[in-house]
Amino acid sequence: MFDVELERPFLVTVGYVGVPGDRAFHLQAEDERERVTFAIEKVQAEGLSELLGQLLVRMGSGPATDWDRSAMDLRAPFEPRWRVGAIAVGVDGASGRFALELSELAAEDERPEREARIGLDLDQARRLAAHAAEVVGEGRARCELCGRPIEPDGSHVCPSTNGHGRLTV
Repeated sequence: MFDVELERPFLVTVGYVGVPGDRAFHLQAEDERERVTFAIEKVQAEGLSELLGQLLVRMGSGPATDWDRSAMDLRAPFEPRWRVGAIAVGVDGASGRFALELSELAAEDERPEREARIGLDLDQARRLAAHAAEVVGEGRARCELCGRPIEPDGSHVCPSTNGHGRLTV
């Protein structure tokens, strides 16, 4: 039994609140009845983009190359229903529809984890894959040696230099 089930939402998006280095990522879906927001991690947004991209390629498609970015903006309020622990994506071969299944991050109490299922059509999956990758890419610059983020002030202690010397990028 799903806590949230949106069969045919008109909006499925990923976004963030905050500034690079201090961002809170969210996945949001909305249909004619409700809008739900879930707290996710940046790496989950990145993984969702990659997984959707792989599934799209298998279907002979790929992420969108041009889409209405403003239509993919998160919509207030940004109060997450719960924090996502696991994300699974599948495709119904017969209908070509995608199913995005979310599981709540394990709670400390004894209650069962909540789950959500969100349906997407091919165009929504294409836009979500591209948009999630773009949103993740809006973060801090990455170190060319180790791939870790560089602080907004330009400082960075790179493990590749054993923390010695200032890194020049």
